[in-house]
Amino acid sequence: MIWPAPLRRGDTILLVASSRRVEPAELRPFLEFARIQNWKIEYDPNTLYAKEGLLAGSDTQRLSVLQQALDDPKAKAIWFARGGYGSSRIWPLLSWEGFRAHPKWLIGFSDTTPFLWGAAKIGVVALHAPVAAYIPYRTSIQAVNQLLALLRGEENYYTLTWSYRPWLAWRVGKAEGKLLGGNLTLLQSLCGTTLDLKLWREPILLFWEEVGEYFYRLDRMSWHLRNAGWYDQSTGVMIGSLTLMREDEDFPFGRSADAIVRESVGKNIPLVMGMPIGHTQENYPVPVGAWAELEVREEGARLSLTRGTK
Repeated sequence: MIWPAPLRRGDTILLVASSRRVEPAELRPFLEFARIQNWKIEYDPNTLYAKEGLLAGSDTQRLSVLQQALDDPKAKAIWFARGGYGSSRIWPLLSWEGFRAHPKWLIGFSDTTPFLWGAAKIGVVALHAPVAAYIPYRTSIQAVNQLLALLRGEENYYTLTWSYRPWLAWRVGKAEGKLLGGNLTLLQSLCGTTLDLKLWREPILLFWEEVGEYFYRLDRMSWHLRNAGWYDQSTGVMIGSLTLMREDEDFPFGRSADAIVRESVGKNIPLVMGMPIGHTQENYPVPVGAWAELEVREEGARLSLTRGTK
C-alpha cells in the first residue's frame, strides 16, 4: 500500500462537496483551522455551495469536481465537506488513473465510504476521519490531534485503544488484516459491486458504524453483510458508534445492539463494539487499506499498525 506524502505547511488541500449540500457557515470553523495549520485550501464556491434538492449540485457537477480533484497533480489532500447522501450516484463513474499517478490523502467518513474504498482498491491508504464540517469543534481535541499526527507523518506507529463495557459485544482474541470499513448503510450498498469485499484477496479487519437507524434496519444490514460472505472473509470485526439508534414504538424489534451484532456476525472471530469512530465527537482516524493488528482482551481492545507495512 502507498501512504500519501505527509502534509506540510503551505500544501494544497482541495475541499469538495460530493454528497449532501453544505452551507458556508458549516465550513467556516474548518477554514479557520486550516489557516492556522498554514494549509492552502482551494475550492470553487459556486460548486462547493451548489444545491440541487438535498444534494450539493447535480450528479454531473459533483462528479466533475471530484474527478478534477483526484487528477490534480499539485494537491496533497482532498477533504470532503460533509456526508449525507449522494456518493452512490457517482462513485462507479470515477476514473482512478490520475489519482494513481498523483496519490493524495482522501479524508472523510459516512457517505464518503465508497471513495475511501476506491483509493484503497488501487493501493493508496485513505483516512476514515471527520469531514470538514466536523473540524474542529464537533470532534474531540484528542481525535483531531491524532488526525494531524497521521497527516503530518509524525509517527511510524499508530495505536487506537478502547475499554471494555459490559453491555457491548466482546469476544477476545487476536487478528490481523487489511483495514476496511465505514458506514454500515454504505457498506451493504457495495455488495455486488466492483468494490464488494469478496473481490479483495487479503484477509480483512472489518469495521463499521451507523447513525439514525431503527434497530431492525441495523439488524437487516448486518445480516446482509453476513449473507454476502463479508464476515466469513473477515479475521476480526470492530463496531464503532451506533448513534441515535431508535426503536419502532408500535412494533419494537426487541433486540439490543449487542444482540444484533453477536447474532449477525456469528463467526467465532475477535469481535468488539465501542470502537471510537463514527457520528460522535470521539471519531478517531482509521487508515483504510492499511495492514493492522487487533488484540482484544477482557479489559480492552487495541488496534495497531505500522506506517508503510504491506
